Amino acid sequence: MTALLPTRVSLYDFLFEDTLPIDAIFADIGNVSIPQARVLIQNGIQAIISGLMAYNQQHGGEAVLKKLLSRSQIKELRKYNAFNLETMSAAHLNGNAINDTLFGSTEIQKLICQKLAEQTQLTSSQVRPLFGALSLICLREIAILADYAQLDAQEVDCWFGLQPQFFELNRIEINKLDERGNANNKLLAGELPNFDTNWHQITGYKQPAISSSNPAEQIPHYAKVIGRTHQTPLAHNLSTDNNQLIVDNANNSDVLTFGNMPNISLPYQRWLLQLAKISDIYLSRKRLKVSPEPVQPPSRPFVNFGFLDTSNNKENQNVSSSLDSEQGSIPFWRNPVLILLVLVIGGLSLMAVGKYQYKKSKAIDTPVEIKKMKA
Repeated sequence: MTALLPTRVSLYDFLFEDTLPIDAIFADIGNVSIPQARVLIQNGIQAIISGLMAYNQQHGGEAVLKKLLSRSQIKELRKYNAFNLETMSAAHLNGNAINDTLFGSTEIQKLICQKLAEQTQLTSSQVRPLFGALSLICLREIAILADYAQLDAQEVDCWFGLQPQFFELNRIEINKLDERGNANNKLLAGELPNFDTNWHQITGYKQPAISSSNPAEQIPHYAKVIGRTHQTPLAHNLSTDNNQLIVDNANNSDVLTFGNMPNISLPYQRWLLQLAKISDIYLSRKRLKVSPEPVQPPSRPFVNFGFLDTSNNKENQNVSSSLDSEQGSIPFWRNPVLILLVLVIGGLSLMAVGKYQYKKSKAIDTPVEIKKMKA
């Protein structure tokens, strides 16, 4: 049984919670105070997301994956499996190159740095390298999340298409509800500020119009339940008080649910479930907590989809069978298994022949003593 908040697929919520542990080392590398570092991070994340949305709007999801999330600077930063002074120094050194690609023009970068400088009471020259480092760190985290969820270009476009509804969430009202004791609606373990949509005026992102509500017949099934069991759950286990959890004790199956949220218009899709679950696992690991480099890198999160409906399983079987048939059409000289088998057999044969020749040569070189028999 697992509960997932809809904000687990929100870039803003993900990056805000993910970067909570880096305030001290971020302040240290930039020689600023920790409160200034926190203000710069939480406002810089908004500018980065707005710039990323504008980039996707202009170039598409394929360009985001190939030209942005696969850049050499991000690949270099992904070699580190922990967050420490060495990681922060690498981000601080290569951040400006990422900003040149993300925002497209130096004029946009100047306007962003000026606004951040006013909010943090710093100079633009102090803000610029720190903002570049933050951009590199954020894009690296998004690249890891997209890679773990195995998103393609179309799925990235759909994922980014979900983001405008998260920009309009009133976080202050949610925090007020939490202070009254309603902890079930809490989005994060910290006070998340409202997203400043004025960043769109600087970055050039054109936010689409979003209707305030959807008719009941247009709300898809996964808006309430994103995972479901094969059997019908018991009536008394359908939901809890906050309509977020569904339990099936009879079937002993995991069920992932989304809390109620308007303006979700995508159909039920497997990749969104995987993205939300992996985001939840990734945040629980606290990968940006300051620590030494681990001896063994963390493994890719595993998401079990055994509880999905049979129709999806049949589709997956058809896909796997088609992949197997495609693999069967590969010529045998390109099959890595056969090549390895031939190499092993050939090597063993050569060793056997060599051993035989060696023993034969030893037998020839050894003199044989002939003793004469006495009559």
